Amino acid sequence: MKKIFTFIATALVALGVNAQTTEKALFSNDGAYGNGAEISTAACKAVLGNDRTSKNYDIKLSSCKAYCADLFGQTVMVKNEDTGEMEEKTRVVYVVGNQNPKDGDLDGDTSTGSGYKPANANLPKSGTYYMITPKFDGHLVAFIVLNSGKNFYVCKGSTGENLPLSAITVKADGEEPTEVTLNEDFTSSEKVTGTVEFDVTGGETYYVFCTGSKLSFGGYAYTYEGEAPALNEVTLWEGTAIVNGWADQPGFLNDGGQELKDVGVTAGDIIRFYMTAPDNNWEVELMDGHWGGMYVRWAEYDHGGTESDGTTPRAYTIVDLTNKGYADYVLTEADIVKATTQQNWGNVFLLNGDGNLTVTRLSLLTEREIPAGPGGEDGEHVSLIDQFVSNWNGEETNTHNADGTVTYNGKQWGGLSAWLCDADGNPSDWSAYTKLVFEFAEPTPAACQGFVQCVGESEDVNYTWWGNAGIEKLECPFEGKDVTKVKQACLQAADNATYHISAIYLVMSADGIEEKVMVPASIINNGAVYNLAGQKVDASYKGIVIQNGRKFIQK
Repeated sequence: MKKIFTFIATALVALGVNAQTTEKALFSNDGAYGNGAEISTAACKAVLGNDRTSKNYDIKLSSCKAYCADLFGQTVMVKNEDTGEMEEKTRVVYVVGNQNPKDGDLDGDTSTGSGYKPANANLPKSGTYYMITPKFDGHLVAFIVLNSGKNFYVCKGSTGENLPLSAITVKADGEEPTEVTLNEDFTSSEKVTGTVEFDVTGGETYYVFCTGSKLSFGGYAYTYEGEAPALNEVTLWEGTAIVNGWADQPGFLNDGGQELKDVGVTAGDIIRFYMTAPDNNWEVELMDGHWGGMYVRWAEYDHGGTESDGTTPRAYTIVDLTNKGYADYVLTEADIVKATTQQNWGNVFLLNGDGNLTVTRLSLLTEREIPAGPGGEDGEHVSLIDQFVSNWNGEETNTHNADGTVTYNGKQWGGLSAWLCDADGNPSDWSAYTKLVFEFAEPTPAACQGFVQCVGESEDVNYTWWGNAGIEKLECPFEGKDVTKVKQACLQAADNATYHISAIYLVMSADGIEEKVMVPASIINNGAVYNLAGQKVDASYKGIVIQNGRKFIQK
């Protein structure tokens, strides 16, 4: 297994500047959707309400005419009642819950409280309802099945206010869609199979439901101005790992999540596992790498069974691995806290499951721009802290810890150093960067100094930056300094003291915005080999060594 960083910009939709983008999200016929399950696209998501705990939303099929077939129709296998054979038919796949929407908490399998009243703005908290959140201003069309005489509402989550009848349009399915006139009390005189549509504001959540009944919902079509957001894909790990029962449960990324920290992970970023399986009879759980809980259960189809309580149906997120080749999970703020907290054992993620899956890559997808640094987007990118393995005068010591930090026991005017020339004296070019930064896990116990040594025409040129005791960050800006031929860099101690360093990195600036970057391995020319104590060793040394920032076992 190996860890590499590559940077790939992937545009989901390429459109003109003022073009419209339409995204569709549909349910899967063989999926299982429980409380809080969601379907999503690049710029919108729909989340199912808090229905019964011991039963998922029911999945049903609806025959559809031209109108709904164009918007929400899917090809599914349906049994021919005359012949008994399975045939392909165009149907709308939709879900329906088990409890009416009410404003109280779920009590076991029962929704509690009262139904929504416009005057009270009491949005549902349990039962059957749907929450749709778009990213941008636009227009939304959703498939619904609405029973006659039931009060139907589209409400803003921020205020509980329902949209007026003039703001929503209900249409019945047909070869030509027929607009349905809702009564003043927001009811329909006839059962409606069709759509509801309304304008949306970016960032607002819209509750869609009816009182006294369980509204059926079949996905959405969301249209907005402009381009779909582009996603940058960052490879965090690449290799070969097998997932197959209790015998093979691989872990991924280092405890403490330094790989995620290096790319500045944020809530809403996507973790993607590239996987293959010999057949579709597989299921796998994405676990907290410290066995602290499960994030999601992926499977090719619903395998049934119950959760650990013995009654709640097992929740599956259905993944068409055969055609897609990967499974995605959207990180929440709570997920990131767990992933980037040092536990002193385990990994960030662990895969536990059956089906003899082979994992080949783990990546992170984000809308944020992640600078690749000079040298192009090809090749390995590494954290600069791994290069600081040398001691300036040989008396001090340093320890590279498992969580990616460095403990440096400094001697007065010694230094924790990174040698940046190769054996032939070729230096590194740092001209594309704006500063070098040292971050400390604890305030510095004494003064310190950043030091960069560059090759000059006649003699070496040294640049220094002073830091007082008690600081948590030492910045070394390059403005006005020639850093085209960097020979070495170091953190010098002004007194005998121990420094706890959490990160060492370079910064690039674009349009006044500064971002720390991973460094292309190609600009780190140091071919020397060091042991974990930071001592330079030769080929006769046996054990774990560091070369060009990578740890491996030298035999």
